[in-house]
Amino acid sequence: MKQVGQLIGDKVREVHVDMGYRGHDYTGNATVHVDKRQRGRTSKALWKRMKRRAAVEPSIGHLKNEHRLERNRLKGVAGDAINAILSAAAMNFQKLLRACEHELVAEIRALLDRLLHKSTFTGFLIALPTA
Repeated sequence: MKQVGQLIGDKVREVHVDMGYRGHDYTGNATVHVDKRQRGRTSKALWKRMKRRAAVEPSIGHLKNEHRLERNRLKGVAGDAINAILSAAAMNFQKLLRACEHELVAEIRALLDRLLHKSTFTGFLIALPTA
């Protein structure tokens, strides 16, 4: 909480944390909401925000496991930012490739068909330099 306060100031009014944060000693202006398993008397809007936080966790885990975010080999605060941006870019690039995979495969297949079709009828021509 101290680091968040240093980064963005007193703009934080509510903080959503997981159950591992219980027993915290935070005494600030922000209200700390500890996630729980059942809704109970929690308002619907607060419950949605808690579940939104839970939806982000798998993405962070995927970045850590699949895109080398588990260990930062770059130096300093700028290195931290660069590492996070490159990992997110790699994840987005992978999503983009997956989305364009069918079109890309169709283009490569058409190109190969054209090349193979052309080579079977004309034969392989090799141009030798003349002396």
